[in-house]
Amino acid sequence: MAKGKITSRSVSAFKGEAGKDLYLWDTEVKGFGLRVQPSGRRSYIYKFRTPDGRRRNRKIGSPETLTAEAARKTVQGMVANVTLGKTIVEDRPKKKAITMRKLCDMYLEDYARLHKKPRSIEDDARYIEKEIKPLLGSKSLSEIRSKDIVRIHSSMSAKPVKANRLLALLSKMFNLAEEWELRDANTNPTQHIRKYKETPRERYLSQDEIVSLEQTLSKAQKEHLVSHSVIHAIRVLLMTGARLQEVLTMKWEYVDIENGKINLPDSKSGKKTIWLSDKARDYIEAIPYKRGNPYIFVGQRSGSPLVNLQKPWRKLRAMAGIDDVRIHDLRHTYASLAVSQNLSLPIVGKLLGHKSIKSTERYAHLYDDVMRDAANF
Repeated sequence: MAKGKITSRSVSAFKGEAGKDLYLWDTEVKGFGLRVQPSGRRSYIYKFRTPDGRRRNRKIGSPETLTAEAARKTVQGMVANVTLGKTIVEDRPKKKAITMRKLCDMYLEDYARLHKKPRSIEDDARYIEKEIKPLLGSKSLSEIRSKDIVRIHSSMSAKPVKANRLLALLSKMFNLAEEWELRDANTNPTQHIRKYKETPRERYLSQDEIVSLEQTLSKAQKEHLVSHSVIHAIRVLLMTGARLQEVLTMKWEYVDIENGKINLPDSKSGKKTIWLSDKARDYIEAIPYKRGNPYIFVGQRSGSPLVNLQKPWRKLRAMAGIDDVRIHDLRHTYASLAVSQNLSLPIVGKLLGHKSIKSTERYAHLYDDVMRDAANF
């Protein structure tokens, strides 16, 4: 906790920090402070207790419009009133009363669309429409308490990952509500709510299952059970370990056949290079180009990419006898095959496009068989 006499010089020198509020508390007037928000917004505040013992914060003004000395004199007057038992909270300008539904809309329009990737925005919008608005949408922001959030979080305990993602989204939205001065500071109702323990799902295709899947794909292609784009996309997913959205939005202009790679201008982890094996390079080069469509895996609409792989995938996996396998498990399978070839963890991470080695460490246990074989040299 930073302390020091609040002056014009100390106010100018006190800097914020990304991700949290910082405070500079005056050493001469108790409760007088400077608050710096993650956005860089600065304001003088007065922290005090009401006659019944409740803690309150009162915003005095901004350093851009109020000098430190003027703010100090205002606070000194408030200190005198508090000492006399007078109420000063009622003088505070009332925050605009808005509902949670309105905050959801503001979050998507004023924050998510400016700072998040399209896929993340879609995920947030889905949580908002299916979970948040139906349960909290009609409530005023000032009415929402921790018990409301706990009730929602607890109701989703059977799906811990989903519950935790929703909790994180709500936490961010209420932080923004405070930053936008739509809710009192330090009242985020998601504080102190514990996340559920998440157990990473680990499902890899065995060699027999890979053979079964390939036989199914060949049968489906020959009998026209699904579109050729679906077949091509699934094979490329398994051959490259790429993420689903990376494959679905892949354009011919990204492909560098000569150097055996695909250069994605953007992905979940930013710019990314997908390195191609000889098999993957030959396969992609053989995929027919559809005139007027920039995408490798084309959709039904003219000039559009393939957009829905989930429905045909459920059909194909049932035919292959691998009903519990998700599309993302093809990425895990690629990683397990890379490990089986004695590739190091950092190299596997590079192939998958991980920004941090921590993301790749989930595959570390797959080296047990490799090390066991090495021990028997």
